[in-house]
Amino acid sequence: MELRNINTFLHIAELHSFSSAARELGYSQSAVSAQIAQLEAELGTPLFDRVGKTVRLTDAGQTFQTYARTLLITAQQAKAALMPARAVSGTLRVALADSVCSTFLPDLLQQFHALCPQVELVLRTATADEMLRLLGANQIDLAYTLDQPLLLPSLTLAVNVPEPVCFVAPAGHPLAEAEAVPLDVLAQQEFLLTERGMSYRDALDQRLAARGLAIHPYIELGSASLLCQMVERGMGLSFLPEYIVCPALSAGRLARLRVPDCTVTMHRQLFYHKDKWLTPQMKAFIALVEQ
Repeated sequence: MELRNINTFLHIAELHSFSSAARELGYSQSAVSAQIAQLEAELGTPLFDRVGKTVRLTDAGQTFQTYARTLLITAQQAKAALMPARAVSGTLRVALADSVCSTFLPDLLQQFHALCPQVELVLRTATADEMLRLLGANQIDLAYTLDQPLLLPSLTLAVNVPEPVCFVAPAGHPLAEAEAVPLDVLAQQEFLLTERGMSYRDALDQRLAARGLAIHPYIELGSASLLCQMVERGMGLSFLPEYIVCPALSAGRLARLRVPDCTVTMHRQLFYHKDKWLTPQMKAFIALVEQ
C-alpha cells in the first residue's frame, strides 16, 4: 500500500473532488483516478461513491479514513525521528502577541535558525482570539501569547510562565517614592496604554471598573516596547509587563509604582491544537521557549 495513494485518498475525502485534489497535489486527474483504483483494488472495496459530479466516501471509505490519517502521521514521525535537527526542513508558522515579540523574539529566532537552518519561519502578530481561530483552521502551528490562562480542551499547553504586569513612571516622578499609590490618585495621572482588547489592558480596566474608576489614556498604542520608551521620555505613566520594563527599571530610567490595590499577573503561554501532529520544527521551537 503506497503512502502516495493514501495521501491522495485523504485529499479527495477532504475536498470531495478528484479534480480539486489533482490540482492541489500537482497530478493529472487520470493519475489520481489510477491511484484510487489501485488503493481500492488492494483493499477489496470501493472507497468513494461517484454520482454525477459529486464524490462522497462510502461506509468503507469512512472507516478507512481514520486509519489512513494514522498511517501517514506514523510515517512522518518515523522519518522525523531519523532526521538530525539541522536536517529538518519545511515551514513553521507561529502567531505571537506583540508584547512577546520585542523581548523574547530576537534571541529566540537567532537560536532557532542556528538549530534548524533549513526551516522557513512564518511569523504574524495576533490577539488571543485570532490565535484560537487560526489554530482551529490549521493556519498556524504554534501560538505564543501573553494572556489569562487559556485552558481549553482543544489546546495543548506546551509552556506556561506567569508574568507580572506593573505600573511604571518616569524616573523622578512625584509618585515614585510613595509607599503605596491609591487607585483614585493613579486614575488622575496622564497615561499611555496599550489598546483595548489586549489582555493586560483589559485586566486593568476591569479592576478599575470594580472600584468605579477608569483611566483615560491620551495615547493608545499597540507596541509595549514603544510605550516603555515614551514613558522613559517623561510623557506619562503606563501599565506594562515587567519583562518589558525590567532593563529600564534596572538602569534607573523608570520607576515602578507600588499599587497594592491592583496586582495583575498574565501568563506567557505557548500552545498548539490538540489534533496537531508535533513536527520536529515545532518540538525545537518549544524546547527553546522552555529554556
